[in-house]
Formats: sequence, structure tokens, C-alpha cells
Amino acid sequence: MEQTGTIVNVSKIKQLLDEARCAGGLARTTMMNLIVYTNEPEREEWVTERVEGVARKYPTRIILLDGTSLGDPMTASVQPQTGGGSQSEIVRFGIEDCAPQTVRSLLDALTIPDVPEVLWWNGSTIGVEQLFEELARFAAPAIIDSSGSSSDVENLRELIDLPDALGSRPPIDLAYLRIRSVQEVLAGFFDDPAHGTKLSDIDRLEIDAGSLSEAIYLRAWLGRVLDRTFGAGAVALTRKGQVRRVARCVLASAACSYEFLFDEPTHCAHVTAKIGERTNTASLPFVPLDTMSLVEKALLAGRIDPYYREILAIVAKQLSIGVA
Repeated sequence: MEQTGTIVNVSKIKQLLDEARCAGGLARTTMMNLIVYTNEPEREEWVTERVEGVARKYPTRIILLDGTSLGDPMTASVQPQTGGGSQSEIVRFGIEDCAPQTVRSLLDALTIPDVPEVLWWNGSTIGVEQLFEELARFAAPAIIDSSGSSSDVENLRELIDLPDALGSRPPIDLAYLRIRSVQEVLAGFFDDPAHGTKLSDIDRLEIDAGSLSEAIYLRAWLGRVLDRTFGAGAVALTRKGQVRRVARCVLASAACSYEFLFDEPTHCAHVTAKIGERTNTASLPFVPLDTMSLVEKALLAGRIDPYYREILAIVAKQLSIGVA
């Protein structure tokens, strides 16, 4: 992938972007303006790979905002990106210590008018909450990822504390989208009346996950479905397994126990059901979605589970009373 070099003149950047978009004398359709922010150096390469994946599949104007100390302040490089018959452009800026209004002015100058603007926010909002608000109020939707770092619980707290986070258009959290495959396995298994009738007895949960955001969302979802509070004494959350993945889930009562092991390489969920003295095993299809697919889903759908705000409220209540 060729890089045009480091430039500091916004007018020149705009000229290069327009030239890239109209390469060969043909004006190209652009699906969206994708604004990507990252402020965690250890995730920068991971984010860049997925951004370039979007650029190869969809005609997109991508502006990658680097809030780490690794990005040179207010410099940029422009990268035309071609793939799958589409043309995209990626422009990168180092914006550490830039005022939110300055960043907004930059975007106003470089985004394509009358094209939807989408925000993908990666990292913490600590110290940059005003920047998040400045970017998110123009986005439809705003996508965040509370998971993937050792501070995922704090990231969740920040999401909940953001103004209007529980309003009519909360940000889409990829950590919540990731548990969809697990939800489908659990819902499908307990559709069987032989097991579904036991749900009313469930009073304990165990969840192992490589990141705690997914575990917290799954607990809240199960609490909503089963109409249970699942306080601290009834739940064991363990950070274990692959990052951003649920590895194991147990639903139990005094009379029964259901253990689900999610084996991603084989696309199977292995179930062990203990009811009284009987033990039964089964394997069910399990199809996890990678982050790139989740980003695409969020970008294209622009909406989330209609119960998400309710589940986020449950998460907020649990975190406020110290149930991590």
C-alpha cells in the first residue's frame, strides 16, 4: 500500500483525497465517512488491520485519529486503498493534546458531505470525554468496544457515565454484540421443554471469559431473561480464555446444573447437563463472529438489540453496587 508522505496542510490533504477518490477521471461513490479513534498503543495495529479490512470491502472515506503519543501531532498521511472493485481513502492524524473543536473542524473539512458519518471509538474516554461527545453527536451510529484490555470494566463504567448513554441512541458496544452466538446457543438449548422447565430454578451463574465486558453483559442478559437479580453471591465471573470471548457458562440450582463450553476452533458448544442423578452430554453448533464481522454488522445495520438499553441499565445497576 503506497503512502503519499507526511503533510501538514489541510487544503493539500483535501486535494490528495479528492484526487484519490476520482482516480482515472471517474468519480466514485462513497458509502460512509468512518471516523476511527484509538488511544491505546497496544491496540493500534489491531485496529489498523480491521480498518483496512473495511476499506478493502466498502468504498469509504476513513479518517484514523491517533490519540497515542506515537502519532505526530497534526500531521497526516493519505493512503488510497483499492479492493473488491471499490476505492477507499485512509487519512491518518496524530491528535494527542488537540482540542476537540480543532479535531471537529478538521473532520468538517475532510469528510465527504451528505454521506453518513460513523464513529468507531477504540479505547478509554478518561481525559478525552469531551472529544468523544464532539465526535459522537455527529455519528449514526457511534461504535465502541469496551472489551479487549485490562481496563474493560472501567471502560464499561465510562460508557454508562457518558451523557445520554442511556438515551434513545446509545453507542453500539461490540462487547455486547459478541455474546450473540452464546445467546443463540443458550436460547436454542432451553427451547427443549425437558430443560426449559428447569430455568425457573436457576439461581447461580458461573462465566469464564477472556475479557470481563462480555461476561458482564451475558450476566445482565441472563438476569433479564430469567427475571433474576444474580447478585455478587450468586455469580462467579472469571477472566479466563481467549480475549473478547466467552469460554464457559454454567447455569445451576440445587437440583440441576448446565455447563456450556464454547469451543471456537471446532465451532461447537459442548453441554453437560446434570439433573438429579442423571448426566447427559450434547454438542451444539456454535458460530462466533470475529470483530471485523461485528464492525461490519454495526456499520451496515446502524442499530442494536432493542433490549440493549434495558440490559445496559442492568449493567449500570450491578456496577454501581460493586458487582463486577
